[in-house]
Amino acid sequence: MDFLKKNKTAIGGGALVVALLYVYLTYFNGSSAPLTETTVDQAAVSGSLLITLNSLHTIRLDNTVFSDPVFASLSDFGVSIPAQDAGRRNPFAPIGKGNIGTTTPR
Repeated sequence: MDFLKKNKTAIGGGALVVALLYVYLTYFNGSSAPLTETTVDQAAVSGSLLITLNSLHTIRLDNTVFSDPVFASLSDFGVSIPAQDAGRRNPFAPIGKGNIGTTTPR
């Protein structure tokens, strides 16, 4: 215990050097691993994507849903939002200096 009290500065400096060396080797090393590894054959993925896109052309939608009386009886319960003050023209100006109340709808 007496050793730690006498060499507190040296031990702290050594720990700091080790920490800085770790940070340097971890973040500032010249060689970096690729962010993504492509282990899957790109041609196979492209081919399967094209097959899926081609199968989308065969989909047919039934438009009789829109002429159904149940669909026609639906009503819109949406709420319209009125235009409100958007704020100051310069939000970085000191408070009390600048125009307040520019009405621009969102």
